[in-house]
Amino acid sequence: MTSPQPPSSQPPGWYPDPYAATPGVERWWNGLQWLAETRDPTAPPAWAPASWAQPAAAEPEPEAASWGARLGAYLLDIIPMVVLAMVVLGMFGWFDLVGRAAEGDEAAFAELEAMSAPGSQASVASIVIGAIAYCCYNVGFHMARGQTPGKMLVGIRVRMRDEDRLPDARAAIVRWVVQQGAPQLLSGFAGLGLLAGVFSIVDHLWPLWDPRRQALHDKAARTIVVRAPRRRVS
Repeated sequence: MTSPQPPSSQPPGWYPDPYAATPGVERWWNGLQWLAETRDPTAPPAWAPASWAQPAAAEPEPEAASWGARLGAYLLDIIPMVVLAMVVLGMFGWFDLVGRAAEGDEAAFAELEAMSAPGSQASVASIVIGAIAYCCYNVGFHMARGQTPGKMLVGIRVRMRDEDRLPDARAAIVRWVVQQGAPQLLSGFAGLGLLAGVFSIVDHLWPLWDPRRQALHDKAARTIVVRAPRRRVS
């Protein structure tokens, strides 16, 4: 049986459905034949416009930590590292040599000079052990709490730049490598030590003129340092 066609073979569109059991239903005519798609123009729409919602308030910009607070935290965190370095040097007889040198022993002066020279056994051991210890100290505290003990005492913390959460492993490690790891390891080599020292100074001064008070190691790790309530070191 030939399918009924719209009046005058109209172009594609919605027309009264010749097969509908109830009046008012329309079927789609594609210009050649009827398709299965139908609609009831008198029925209410199956969807309703979404209710108007107020846009979420933008998260306020966190208050960046001052350069002085960052410096104070850095100096406090150096204390345990200095103690560790003294222990390592003591294992090489450094304190005994200092005592002999104070008494005017020229041989002790020569031994102290050799011990302090870049590449010496004592110098390399001190640098490597110090780097490993500071890595565990720095990365561990930042991942666990966002704060080293020094930062807890002065009331600042590290968070991710674009989201208020603790630094992940990548961010914490990159932050340590740029701030301490690479400069500390390079300091044991003649020539490179000077460049490492200059970079470290620039890195720690960078927050003084940076709009977000980020140091270079913050930019590399995509972190920022912000103010936080002071905590007791537990």
